[in-house]
Amino acid sequence: MAVLEASKARSARRAPRVATWLLVVVGVLSLATAALAARALLHRGEVMPGVEVLGADLGGLDARAAAARTDEAVSARLAQPVALDVGPQRVRVVPGKVLRPDADATVAAALAAGRDGWRSRLRSLLAPLTPPLRIQPGLQPVPKAGQRIGRILARFSEPAVSATVTMEGLEPTVSSSRPGAQADRQALLTALEQRVVRGGNDPVPVAFEETAPRVDDAAARAAAEEARLVVSAPVVLTVHGAAAGSLSGDQLAQLLVFRPHEGRLIVLLDEKELTSQLAPFVRPFSRAPVDASFAVDGTWARVVPARFGLGLDAKRSLVAVLTAAHDTRDRSAELALKPVRAALTTADAKALGIHRRISTFTTDMGVSSSNRIHNVQLMADYIDGTIIEPGQTFSFNERVGPRTPERGFLEGQMIVGSLLLPSIGGGVCQTATTLYNNAFELGLPILERHNHSFYISHYPLGRDATVSWGGPDLKFRNDLKHAILIKSSYTYSTLTFTFYGTPQGRRVVATTSDRTNWRNPTKTYALDPAAPAGSVRLVTGSQEQGFDVTVYRTVLERGKTIRKESFPSHYIPVGDTEIYGPGQSIPGPYFVIPTT
Repeated sequence: MAVLEASKARSARRAPRVATWLLVVVGVLSLATAALAARALLHRGEVMPGVEVLGADLGGLDARAAAARTDEAVSARLAQPVALDVGPQRVRVVPGKVLRPDADATVAAALAAGRDGWRSRLRSLLAPLTPPLRIQPGLQPVPKAGQRIGRILARFSEPAVSATVTMEGLEPTVSSSRPGAQADRQALLTALEQRVVRGGNDPVPVAFEETAPRVDDAAARAAAEEARLVVSAPVVLTVHGAAAGSLSGDQLAQLLVFRPHEGRLIVLLDEKELTSQLAPFVRPFSRAPVDASFAVDGTWARVVPARFGLGLDAKRSLVAVLTAAHDTRDRSAELALKPVRAALTTADAKALGIHRRISTFTTDMGVSSSNRIHNVQLMADYIDGTIIEPGQTFSFNERVGPRTPERGFLEGQMIVGSLLLPSIGGGVCQTATTLYNNAFELGLPILERHNHSFYISHYPLGRDATVSWGGPDLKFRNDLKHAILIKSSYTYSTLTFTFYGTPQGRRVVATTSDRTNWRNPTKTYALDPAAPAGSVRLVTGSQEQGFDVTVYRTVLERGKTIRKESFPSHYIPVGDTEIYGPGQSIPGPYFVIPTT
């Protein structure tokens, strides 16, 4: 009884001490919990401490800073070349060529790390006392990554070979197909992603997969049977029910084409070649379209409507021929015709805005031979009907073309230095001068113009224009809001060009300076390569003086000046010319007489 009493007394003394320790432990835990909670609050919106990606510490960083550090770390790893094991060979590839960082996914994983429970939070908040929490970087293929891998490994791939059909005469021949092999692109992308994540230096194996041909042997044999039917007999052609001709089996065989489509070989006829072969059969039933044109009466211009033509409807005719060629009984094909639109339709012509005369100019032929008159009129015919749309440039040489006998030109005269010499196409300068004055009076921008070497009195002073095939040209641009139509008319003594369009309130004021810098005739020299060697002959000149003159032009539109220009001309004096044959010294500066 005494012992029991003593034990109770000792227990009573220990109880306060245990309670005190329990209170201490609870207090410490509470303080620790409060400290951890406080530290967790400090990292709200930030990556928890101890979180890493590819060795880069992201702890304490907000989303933007974490994204920047992630991109830096992942990009550095992507830039490290990786060896690909391709059978007996190895190829080095930079992963960054086919993969790129997925910063959003990586940052989202980093922000979530260390927050999935109290143990995880405790681990993170006790960093750096605990091991780092490593997360995998997010990666994604670059656009067309598979195609890039295909190009990198193309030399190790073997393309599949489709079966084909070729015609040898009337008999189709089948060439067998063969499967191919190419890298498994998706598997390789996955392997490269793993390598970037874990690092390392060992080669990444490349797996290959078999690829099937687009067309197999069975499909080719079926196409060959179809081809035999197509060429088995002629196809009779009709137009409006009337016999027009036929295509033989040999002709059909030459027209056959075999096109792969969804695993099959479609048997077709070459549309372009068939159209060429059918054209003669429909020619008797066809008619050419007629372009819209303009009728003028001197002041006004009106549109003459275009007329539709009639020609082969290539697509419908091809279907008819191909259908007949697949028939075992009725092998006749009705060729279809369709309206053919004119190059210049009525609506197009009306939209050009060509309504009335806006400029006209006439020059005199002067003393001209019949050949020269012929050439002038021929060039006028080449130019007649020319349409210059807004913004377009007119070039005399481009429009008229080479002046050759084959194009109808006769021998006339041309100016070379101080000489008038026989030349095919003489009279060209009269045509150019007339056109130049039309463009001048209309206020059009003159892009290129050259005066004659000496003054010709029956042209306006300082307003002549010389051209030569392969040499000087006359060019002007239509800067009006509507198109310009050029019409020509002529007699044996005059040439007239008239421009038609839409007036837009334009006026030209022109003045001509006095003649200055007069130069007296002196003897000039020329080399004639076609003259006898050592020969010299004298050609007497007109003894006209040379001079300079400038024409000034002001272009106004609705009273406002839009352009001021000057057009200088430099005319040489025309004295005697001493012409030397080859092989001797010429006393002074000389020009060369063309041999053609």
